[in-house]
This record gives sequence, structure tokens and C-alpha cells, in this order.
Amino acid sequence: MNKNGNGSVSIIVPTYNEQDNIQPLVEKLNNSLLSYDYEIIFVDDDSKDNTARVINSLAFQYPLKLIERKNKRGLASAVTDGLRAATGESVVVMDADLQHPPEVVPGLLQPLKANDLVVGSRYCRGGSPGEWKFSRKVVSTVANLMALPLAPKIKDRMSGFFAFRRKAVNPDALNPVGWKIGLEVMAGSRCKAMTEVPYTFVPRQRGSSKLSKRIIWQYLKQLVQLYLNKFQITNFMIVGGIGYVINMAVYSLLTLNIKAPETNFLGQHFYLAPFVASSLIAITSNYILNKVWTFKGWKEQRLGGLRYLIMALATLVLDMSFLAMLVDWGKMSPIPAAALAILIVFIVRFLIARKWIWSKNSL
Repeated sequence: MNKNGNGSVSIIVPTYNEQDNIQPLVEKLNNSLLSYDYEIIFVDDDSKDNTARVINSLAFQYPLKLIERKNKRGLASAVTDGLRAATGESVVVMDADLQHPPEVVPGLLQPLKANDLVVGSRYCRGGSPGEWKFSRKVVSTVANLMALPLAPKIKDRMSGFFAFRRKAVNPDALNPVGWKIGLEVMAGSRCKAMTEVPYTFVPRQRGSSKLSKRIIWQYLKQLVQLYLNKFQITNFMIVGGIGYVINMAVYSLLTLNIKAPETNFLGQHFYLAPFVASSLIAITSNYILNKVWTFKGWKEQRLGGLRYLIMALATLVLDMSFLAMLVDWGKMSPIPAAALAILIVFIVRFLIARKWIWSKNSL
């Protein structure tokens, strides 16, 4: 315990070409943390500007550490490398671009007396995403919703501004994929008690944004990995794959027996009846496998089989609707649009099964 009874704090700041933001960030943090024993750990991914030089020049006046990475990139891995070097009892992760207000840091640290993790939130009461464009708000909202099951008690699951007790997060247990390391801490760490502190996201004044299609793709990969690690969703996915094989096998067998489509029931739409039949068989198979494997030990709700059938048919329509919306309105090409639609609806289907068809028994 140090200044005024406050514990020591390590602030981890990943950087890449942020030379104009370093000095104002350090000065603002210093003014905000006068009552704390703190260190600022900059993890720089081989910036092409003078970021490292500015940090080194300030290290004579402020408690700064610089980790320079020459052949390694990525915000998530930068945070884990910074965490390994941290000595503080508490850790704060924030961006270098001043979009995370340094003045809010003490507000993140105070609730750590009763919590393992405190998230700076744009979406809880009192918080705001600031002056974002509509398209940016839509992207953030969709990404945030897709991660809801991973951290249901947190409203801003995309936050990169958060604080935690250092002992609650093991850097060697993290899988630093993508840019949303905060989501992994929320979903997979030893942090049990969590809360949020509101803040207003500040528009970038210097430098350029790092958001890109590559980052979005990395987020989707990270999301899949977190779901696989956290839930029975692995079994649910395997069951879905088995159902797909059954569906196609039965459909192929049924259609092989139709010699002359024009003379059969439904005319040129002869393929619809076999598809309905094979789909119903696959749905039945999926329901049985999920009952005896995925949700083994869980209580099935009343009329669980009928509920599963309704869910399967409704989400099929939802899947097709998402695909049409992404292609027609979002102007995405069909293949990535189909992949995204399938991912979104797969999560929805899993959540419905987990809440509406089966419920976890109390221990």
C-alpha cells in the first residue's frame, strides 16, 4: 500500500505511430494519478515515427517503461507482453490516442476494492460513444451484440479501456488473437466480480485510426475461439455438422428416386418436398443428440421437442433474412455475407436452445 493508502498501478499502453499523443497522455495520466504509485508500460510495435524516442525522452521525468517489439504485431499480444512486465497490484489497459480519457482512470481503480474487473463503458448509464458516424455505431453495436453470451453482465463488451487486479489475470492463459483482449479477460479469466464505469469516447485529434477489415476479421476469429472455449457450443456445433450430413444424405437418396420432375408432385419445384423431409429428419437427429450430449444433465423445458422444431424453422428463416440484408443492403458479396449470417444465427440458435429449450439445473 502506497500513496494515501492507494495500491500500486501499472498502466499498459500499446502503441504504433502515436508520437504526437505520447506526451499529452503521460502528462494527463500523471496529473490524474498523483495519489498513486504508478508506472506506465508502453508496448510499441516498431513504430515508423518517433514514438519510441518520445517515450524514452520522457522516461527521465516520469515512471515509464518501454517494450519495443520488432517482429511482433497486435494489440492483444501487446497487452499480454505488457502484463508480464507489470509490477502493480492493479492494471489498467488503455489506448494511446487519448480517446480513452486519462481523467477517468482513477474512477476505474476505485471500484477494484470490491471487484476483480472494472470496464470503462460507453454503453452503461452515463457513458457515450461520442461523435461516431452512424456506420461506426452500427459496426460497434453488432460486434457488441455478437459477444453478449460471453459477458452478459457487461454492456460494453468491446471496450479496450479497463482495469483489473493483476492476480486475477494470468497472461500465459490468454490467447492473444485480434484486438479485443478486454473481451477475453471478461470471458475467460478468473475475474468473478465485474462492474462498469461510464465514460465518453473522445474523437481522435492526432494520428490515424487503426480500424480496418483485417481487424474485423481477427475479431470474428477471436469470437469463435472464445465461444468454443466457454460454452457447450463446441458440442452444439458438432451436432449441427452431423445434422447437415444427415440432411444432405437423406435429400440425395430421396431425389435419386425422382425420374421425371415434370410429372411429379409440385412440378418444377419437385425438390421442395424431399428437402422438407430431409430437414425434418436432421432436426429430429439434432434434437436427440443435443438432448443426450450437448445439454446432458440440463433440465428440458415443457414440450422441448416442439420448441426445438419451432426454433429450427424460425432460425432458418432468420438466416435467409440476414443473408438477403447483408447482400442487398450491406452490399457485401454473397460468400462472406453467408459466413457472417451463419455465424450470427448460429449464436442465436444456441442461445435459444440454452434458454428456451433447456435450462441448467441448480447445484
